[in-house]
Amino acid sequence: MKNIILTFALIAASLTASAQTDAVAKEVAGLAKKSKETVATDSAKPWKFDGMLSLTASQTSLKNWAAGGDQQIGVNILGNLNANYAKDRHSWQNSVLCQYGALRLIDENDEFRKTDDKFQFSSKYGYALSKKWYYSAIFDYKSQWAKGWTYNNNYKADAEEGTPESIYRTRNSSCWSPLYLTYTLGFDFQPNEHFSLYLSPLCGKTTVVLNDELAKAGAFGVENGDNVRSEIGWYMKGNAAFNITKQASLNTNITLFQNYKDGGPLNEVDIDWNLILTFQINKWLAFSFVSELIYDEDIAIADKDDIQHNSLVQFKDVIGVGLTFKF
Repeated sequence: MKNIILTFALIAASLTASAQTDAVAKEVAGLAKKSKETVATDSAKPWKFDGMLSLTASQTSLKNWAAGGDQQIGVNILGNLNANYAKDRHSWQNSVLCQYGALRLIDENDEFRKTDDKFQFSSKYGYALSKKWYYSAIFDYKSQWAKGWTYNNNYKADAEEGTPESIYRTRNSSCWSPLYLTYTLGFDFQPNEHFSLYLSPLCGKTTVVLNDELAKAGAFGVENGDNVRSEIGWYMKGNAAFNITKQASLNTNITLFQNYKDGGPLNEVDIDWNLILTFQINKWLAFSFVSELIYDEDIAIADKDDIQHNSLVQFKDVIGVGLTFKF
């Protein structure tokens, strides 16, 4: 009898353990299914947001330094934010780029001088014609935050008033002067999420100079005294963004525009090329390289002899190591 009771007890315990195991297995399977559903729901979200904020500061201090040099402090701020929408055949890509830098020479007891200044908002809507081709519209808004100056290196404080040597600086730009507006319809080729090439036979470009002093001087291609210049031409924009390594990322784009009034197929083509390279050293510290090249024959630029030219290439690069936050 004891053996029979013991046998039944062992069978009952085995059945209980088996039931508990089945319950645990079902619970695990349910959690896995919910997890997959959550991942699928997240991946189906139409909006994606990402960006980067960077702050770089520098200081040079000298005392009894025989080799010479200038004591200075400087700061550079960079912000790049993106908001992209994709659902069914519709896509909508938005980006904001903000840059500002300033430098102060301590020995000269001078005010901060601007070294970098840019605000750009770009928006592109696309409707898919096929897997890689979109019918798209672009709106681009580009300007700056603060006044800009050309400084006279030959400035003499004791010079006679009104002479060239007494002119400390002259204004060459201002807030929203210039302001560039671009609006265009065309076709966008997107073979993958890292690259796009946009082509448009019909593009409008408006240059706005709100500062009357600059407008009277005909700055940035506006007619003397006018605040607005409008152009119609063809437009092309290429963009590439990808991770070189786990720590390094590259974002670059180039735009080409030609006013139809300028004649030949490649006559007086405006070029604007930008590149942002970042290398994440650790969670908060990163190296950044920002470069921009501009060619626009409508913009007059003075050389070191103060002679105006309309066919000079503008080039700027900013290198720094500082606090960087990516999200």
